[in-house]
Amino acid sequence: MKTLVRTAAALLFVLGLSCHAAQTAPPPTAPAAAKPAPAKADPLTEWADGLFAWGAGQTTLEEITTVKIPATRIYLAKRSYPADARMNDQAHLFVEDGGKILVGDIFYDEDRAKAPAPVRTDADLASMRGKVKQFLIGGFNLVLDPATDRKNWKGVTVRTDTGYGSTPMSAFIKADDGTLLVLGRFWDRNRSIAEQRREGIKLAGTPMTGPADAKVTVVEYSDMQCGFCKKRTADFEALVSKLGRELKIKRYVKSFPLTSAHPWAFRAASAGRCFFDLQGADSFFRWKSQVYAKQDELSVPAVDAFAIDYAYANEIPDEKFRPCYLTAKSNDKIHADLTEGWALRVRSTPSYYIDGVYVSWFSDNLMEEFLRTTYLGGKGLPLPAAPAAAGTAPAKH
Repeated sequence: MKTLVRTAAALLFVLGLSCHAAQTAPPPTAPAAAKPAPAKADPLTEWADGLFAWGAGQTTLEEITTVKIPATRIYLAKRSYPADARMNDQAHLFVEDGGKILVGDIFYDEDRAKAPAPVRTDADLASMRGKVKQFLIGGFNLVLDPATDRKNWKGVTVRTDTGYGSTPMSAFIKADDGTLLVLGRFWDRNRSIAEQRREGIKLAGTPMTGPADAKVTVVEYSDMQCGFCKKRTADFEALVSKLGRELKIKRYVKSFPLTSAHPWAFRAASAGRCFFDLQGADSFFRWKSQVYAKQDELSVPAVDAFAIDYAYANEIPDEKFRPCYLTAKSNDKIHADLTEGWALRVRSTPSYYIDGVYVSWFSDNLMEEFLRTTYLGGKGLPLPAAPAAAGTAPAKH
């Protein structure tokens, strides 16, 4: 096999998941044996639609026949959005006969293909580590995870170093020759993606704002050093106020600090977790708002001082805050959010999942259009054209 579209698993880490980056991948080099699968009236294509962001677009499948895996068909799924190319996305699908689908980004090891051999020990991952290193920024490690082994695959855990611990991500390597690594997870073809996302998102112990009986549940993955996260937070609050009489909305916020690009984001997230654990959601959201207000002024030492000042101003004793800040008590929860986000295919911040549906809020009107279409029967549409948002140019991968 000459090429098998090495889509950057690094879309997550290569450019630090630039907070206003599009998910646009580089134009893939399709293998010679690729052929379009039917785009209409195809249950697999319809299922794959759910992987991608909400909005008018087209999903196509290209079958890859240059790699052979028993009882498995391999596709490159692409979705294009004519109205906004920043939303274009893709993923590889390994469709098993039994109804499971491995979805993820791939790495192909041409060197090992010259002398293929079964994967048996961590030493057999050495060559693949070199391929992954071309994409991942910072420290990481690959180790076999026998608990996740499946037919045709050896389970692998990829641990990326955040500087405050590590975030585990699931991966699978082709067991018979070790030439192909898929950074991703298995999904059930017989259930919708939205349903499986709702099941996978853990809301207990997550800061939430809005009425508890709200009809709409929004889960946001964001970074406090991300300028676009700051903008969309203000936009979201304005939209909730605008729709308040028609639609009740509650919003959960997950920490997704992009440590390879944002040096103080993890520290701000850790402080936020402590304020949430010690005082509740109101304290967390006040902290988040104050960090956004000072975002352009902050640095690593400034965040530390700011967090201590915030604790003092909010009557949080030093003997309670310091044992929490930047310790496992708070950091483990942030790493759990990062792991969860990766499993959902978070590729940029902020990322929004609304009752399990991914909404890629690049254009200013998109969130309101989704909410009105999905929950209000289209009432109030079409919306007046919105001017292009400043600072939203997509990063190029």
